[in-house]
Amino acid sequence: MIKNRNEVLKISFSAFFADLGYQAAVASFPILFVVIFGAPIPLYGFAEALNYGLGTAMSYLGGIAGDKFGRKKIAILGNSLILFTSLLGISRDYIEALIFFMIGWWFRNFRSPPRRAMMAEVTLPEERSEAFGILHSLDIAGALLAITYLTILLFVHVSIFLILLFTSIPLIISTLVLSTVKAGYKRENAVKEKRVSLNRKIMLTVVISTMFFGFSQYSFGFPILTTTQITGKDYLGVLSYGFFLGASSLFGYIFGKLKLKELESLAFLGYFLAALASLGFAFLSRMGLLSLYPLSFLMGIAVASTETFEPTIISKVVREESLGTGMGYLSAGRSIGVFIGNTVMGVLYQISYTYAYLFASISSLISFILILSLILSK
Repeated sequence: MIKNRNEVLKISFSAFFADLGYQAAVASFPILFVVIFGAPIPLYGFAEALNYGLGTAMSYLGGIAGDKFGRKKIAILGNSLILFTSLLGISRDYIEALIFFMIGWWFRNFRSPPRRAMMAEVTLPEERSEAFGILHSLDIAGALLAITYLTILLFVHVSIFLILLFTSIPLIISTLVLSTVKAGYKRENAVKEKRVSLNRKIMLTVVISTMFFGFSQYSFGFPILTTTQITGKDYLGVLSYGFFLGASSLFGYIFGKLKLKELESLAFLGYFLAALASLGFAFLSRMGLLSLYPLSFLMGIAVASTETFEPTIISKVVREESLGTGMGYLSAGRSIGVFIGNTVMGVLYQISYTYAYLFASISSLISFILILSLILSK
């Protein structure tokens, strides 16, 4: 049993409400940008690279700012500015849509490292796998509900612009919940812990491997577009995101509870499984929903593993006073990969989605090999 369970749940439910809001915008953005506003696919890939990739700097800065000025203060600031994603509801062309989503997403990145550091702060090392599993599970449960209401409302022909404006409500609730957490205050004289587990090699390998995984953890907008284009139905495209999120939420909780070996689980249940899922998208998508939904589910399991075990590993190999910075490095590594990955995916997708997903599969396999080499060298 986690000793500070109430604080863990507050952080996790803040994540739940945040995703209940902005994940509807995440799923809507490719439809808005490409289908409604008519932007070409390569431009969409570049737009997602700006959204996710330039968030690299925001992740890194958020981690440093959290350690310097107080993690709670920085997390609340970033969380409150995710509201920009709701302004997609007033966008009138793809330039406006990009600006609103980009700003909101950048500040989402800004608040993630200090929030993760707050989670590590309120838990003991042996509790963190379960704590990050709970965080990811509730985080993605909110996202799944967001996709559920988005799918239903699109099916009954509610305006996507009205839906997006509605997402501001759960985002405001998220910030209010986060403000009640009893953690993350600035400490003038942080006590430096001596940790045997301080291991720069492990940290560097995980950061590099998550960068390569970022090449493959493309914006899920690509599978949404693939499903939409193959079926001709936008709500079926959004539903593929629901399968992804459902698996991610369920297995995030399961992985946290099972007390699995962290490096091995990250390698096999995260990176290797993601390589298989992307390979499936490359060669099995023509089968339609019979392949697209199961592959989305498998990718959700892979992401659940990475989101549970990556921050758990990092939290054990950095000192307490540098937790925010360590989480910032982790988020920045992923963001660099996503920046490059989305750009390449957009170009390759224009030629053939098979080439795009094959690139993603190879990138995940490199991440797997990096962690496997770390395991074998122990």
